[in-house]
Amino acid sequence: MKIIDLVIALAYFSIPVQIVISLCKFPRVTRRATKKVVVLLILFALFIFLCGAGHLLRCIDMADTPLFRAVNILTAVISIITSIYLLPFVPNLLDGADKLYLEATTSKKIIAKMYPPQIRERLLNHERSRLDGSGRSSVLDDSTEEVEMNKESSKKRRRGSDAIRQRIQEYILHRQRSKEDTLRDVQTQEDPECVPIADDFNDTSIMFADISSFTYWASQHSPIEVFTLLESLFFEFDLIANKMGVYKLSTVGDCYIASTGVPYPQDDHAVVLTQFAECCRQKANELFVTLSPKLKTCDLGIRIGIHSGPVTAGVLRGDKARFDFFGDTINTAQRIESTGKPNSVHLSSETAQLIEQAGKGGWLLPRKDAVKAKGKGELKTYWL
Repeated sequence: MKIIDLVIALAYFSIPVQIVISLCKFPRVTRRATKKVVVLLILFALFIFLCGAGHLLRCIDMADTPLFRAVNILTAVISIITSIYLLPFVPNLLDGADKLYLEATTSKKIIAKMYPPQIRERLLNHERSRLDGSGRSSVLDDSTEEVEMNKESSKKRRRGSDAIRQRIQEYILHRQRSKEDTLRDVQTQEDPECVPIADDFNDTSIMFADISSFTYWASQHSPIEVFTLLESLFFEFDLIANKMGVYKLSTVGDCYIASTGVPYPQDDHAVVLTQFAECCRQKANELFVTLSPKLKTCDLGIRIGIHSGPVTAGVLRGDKARFDFFGDTINTAQRIESTGKPNSVHLSSETAQLIEQAGKGGWLLPRKDAVKAKGKGELKTYWL
């Protein structure tokens, strides 16, 4: 028998041996698996073993013996049994794979909408670093402790409740220590990966768009009608934002918040966001007329405010982490919106100056009365 034939035979036999060892070495996993899966694995291991036995008999010139024919017949029988046994699994397997694919792609789309690409990449790098470091060891420690706890519980069933209570207490203490260590690393910045993900953007424009008279209207309508209006309106805004390259930060109640210049720097941020605001105003008025027969939205209007200036943007990590903006520019933009008028786009003097510098001064109409903003005094503003 040649060496290559021996290697092939060993390769055949190694697969069933590995399956049997795995089933015996990890009884906990075996118990979790369904009986059908275990039986299928055993049939597969037996089939591979018989294939290896047939190959070995052929290599030692026993191809014409009754033993070889018996092995071949047994192999064919096992193959037929496995095929019949596997037949009901195929639809479920394909359905499960399809569901897994849909879940993965949907999760990916949701994450892509929550974070800009560069921020998403930094978050992934941070998570990889955490798993490669202390995070992975702590998970392994937890798994080891859990296995030991299960063994102890099986030996002393009467003390099961005490063991569970102790396990919960240990887990809580472990989580508290982990949070304290993470907070200490962030404060001292000992670990570069624990430094918050944040950047300064000096040239940005922020828009707040709010539905006037919405609170009273919502009190007179059902939750389904309220969300029908908001989804319809914000969906149209999203389409315009994607078309014009405007970044949607979030929605807070009936308020739609968008930006330009962050997270993607651009020179004409004020002009682009102003054009976006006007498109949103027109689309909102069209939608209010369209939905009025069913939802009685004819008395609603859209009130928009825009301010330009620097912001700090980053990710507040933790539960429900999200990409967010901070700074006086955000507060001022909100005040510009709240002091505006329905069906109008209200601009701060900083935004108006950038529009005038871009050669679009004809877009501006100075507001006659000064706006009094809390913490800002009187502000000179403009209408679009």
